[in-house]
Amino acid sequence: MKFLTFIVMIFSSTFVLSEVFEDPKPLFSKDNPNFVESSKEVNSWPMKRLHVKEFQPLVFWGKDQILTQSGRLLKFKTKENLKLVNIEANRNNIDFVLRYFFELNQILKGSNLVLNRILIEDFDLMTLEDNSGLRFHMNKSKIENQLENLKTFLKSEYFNNIKDTFSYLDLRYQNKGAIGFRD
Repeated sequence: MKFLTFIVMIFSSTFVLSEVFEDPKPLFSKDNPNFVESSKEVNSWPMKRLHVKEFQPLVFWGKDQILTQSGRLLKFKTKENLKLVNIEANRNNIDFVLRYFFELNQILKGSNLVLNRILIEDFDLMTLEDNSGLRFHMNKSKIENQLENLKTFLKSEYFNNIKDTFSYLDLRYQNKGAIGFRD
């Protein structure tokens, strides 16, 4: 967890403010004040300390929001230096993303793929896209079976042989998949 510690020292009526960060760049800033989850003031003469706990970002949600690990959507103005997956979905999908995001990410990482984007559309369609443009289509309602099929496919010798020409894998068929190739 990230904590910001503000130390205020009193020397002959002069206040010196110094910041000590566990992480080099906290999310809380003048532009993003809503990242404070909680704060606690600790008095110990001659210092006062304010411990601030930040919400931890999970993914970018749409154009100007971040979904936190606790399931809260927060407005966010600047995306610089944050390497998060982009999610395009309506708010009804927050619980689904919180439940499956880490597993989806780990499955792709296990095959040296980097999850870049998740698109969740109406009618149960979900598309995962990696940073090179490979796409994996699934149905949200049958996700457990499709995750197993995706793991099996990505670990197969067949995938290793075709990954340079491979474009997409559609896992929406029961125990089957459709593969698309680049031109």
